[in-house]
Amino acid sequence: MLQSLDFISEQQLSEWIRQHVQTDQYALSSGYQGKTLLYQENNHKLVIKVPLGNFLTRPLNRALLRHEYRIYQKLAGMTAVPHCYGMANNECLVLEFIEGQTIRQQRPATDSDFYNKLLAAIREMHTRGVAHFDLKRKENLLVTADERPVIIDFGVAVYRKGGLHLLNRYLFNLALKFDYNAYARHKYNRRMEHISEQDRAYYNKTAIEIISKKIKRFYKDRILQIFK
Repeated sequence: MLQSLDFISEQQLSEWIRQHVQTDQYALSSGYQGKTLLYQENNHKLVIKVPLGNFLTRPLNRALLRHEYRIYQKLAGMTAVPHCYGMANNECLVLEFIEGQTIRQQRPATDSDFYNKLLAAIREMHTRGVAHFDLKRKENLLVTADERPVIIDFGVAVYRKGGLHLLNRYLFNLALKFDYNAYARHKYNRRMEHISEQDRAYYNKTAIEIISKKIKRFYKDRILQIFK
C-alpha cells in the first residue's frame, strides 16, 4: 500500500516504473535482485526499489523488499532514516530521496559531530528493535551537506521478535555488534590504533569478522603471489 503523494498517483507511478525499469536512464543501481530508480519530475524526487528476476527468483526478491518495508515502518520518524512511502503496486519500495554523498565519497573528520549523531541514530535504531547488520558498507551511510548521517538500505536488517526465538535473538545481538563496530571503523577510518577509550566500548570484533578478515587476507596473499 502506497501513501498518498500529492504530485503523483500510485497508478501513475507504477506506470512510470514499468516504462523505465528496463532502461538505465533513471537507474541509481542495478543487480540480479533488483534495480533502484530515481524518479524526478517537477522538483519531486523519489527512490524506488524494484524487484527483478524470473518466475522463481522474483517472488523471493519481492519478499525481501517487503521485509525492508517492515523495517522502515519500525523506524518511521527517525531523522537519520529516509521516509518510506510504502509499496507501489504491492511490490516496489518507494522512499524519500535525500541529497548526500556516501561516506566513501565524503568522509567527515574524526572529531566531527557527525559521528555523535551517527552513534545516537544507531542507539535509537536498536531501541526500536532494529539492527542494520551491513552498516560497515560505505554505500549504506550517507553524509548530507550539513554533515548529518543518513542510514539507508535495510535489506538484510534484523528486527527483534517477541517471545522465545533463539535464532532471531542470536542474529539480532550479533547485528548489534556489527553496527557498533561499523560506527567505530567509519569514525577512525579503520585505523583502530587511534580509537579513544570512550569509543573502545563500542568496538568488539566478533569471531565471524575475525575469521572473515583472515580468509580475505589469505586469498589476497595468494593472488599477489600468483602475479609476482
